[in-house]
Amino acid sequence: MDSSCKIAVIVVVYNKSCKESITCQALKALRHTKVSVLVYDNSVRDFGNASYCEKQEWIYFSQGENVGISKAYNVCVDHLKKYMLADYLCLFDDDTDISEEYFDALNSAINDNGADIYVPLVFSAGRLLSPCKIKSNFNVSMFKDEQEALLYNGRDITAINSGMAIKLNVFDNYCYDEHIFLDGVDHNFMRDMNIQKRMIKVFPYRCTHEFSGDSKPSMQSALTRFQIFARDNRYILQNSRISYFFIAGKRAVKLTILYHSMSFLRTFFRVSSFKEFKGEAYERKND
Repeated sequence: MDSSCKIAVIVVVYNKSCKESITCQALKALRHTKVSVLVYDNSVRDFGNASYCEKQEWIYFSQGENVGISKAYNVCVDHLKKYMLADYLCLFDDDTDISEEYFDALNSAINDNGADIYVPLVFSAGRLLSPCKIKSNFNVSMFKDEQEALLYNGRDITAINSGMAIKLNVFDNYCYDEHIFLDGVDHNFMRDMNIQKRMIKVFPYRCTHEFSGDSKPSMQSALTRFQIFARDNRYILQNSRISYFFIAGKRAVKLTILYHSMSFLRTFFRVSSFKEFKGEAYERKND
């Protein structure tokens, strides 16, 4: 990669210390790669992350509450643009295991084609989680293997946020939709980028990610997480209620069976009421 090309990393931390973050520890261990690190702390209590980031000479942001991932990204992007700190930014959750080789592979990919967006091969529980293909109704289908993903050039490709690298000038006329708190921020972004005909490239780096769907948290945590999932998808799919009912309803049924509790279905029907849909559309229209 051209030595003048600057890379920044954005890590969103949630309810943990940077010392406990797999991603933060991996970034701290870098020896041969120079990157600017921005940490947005969405924790609801103090984990000592401000002082930790100061010692690492990382840029730290927090409002002392969980503002959602889209707002966190926008704050960090605005900072990068204001101070011209990067040509490309890399997004990471706090639990993605990366190595120096990630940046080596990214640098090689940038040298090869200069795409707008790069996505690695992300695995969870032994399966290729990202990238994948997405339909207009937000149903996703997985690639059968790495080779298929690496060679794919279709306009329906999508990927999770973590590990994604984006050219900073993409945000000259774009920002993350802050109506979306967490779920679907990545797919909504990728859908918009495909519509803009941005060049998206899968690059050959393998990393692991602790996908929430592959674990079983406490029922209360799962219920809170599902409510966010339902609300975010209700907003994203407000013009396609059938798609919303299929995606969120399917998740509600799966969680009902897994936890032997009707709470998920009750939450689904409450979030999915006509009044809720109408209110969501009205809110967006009048923002």
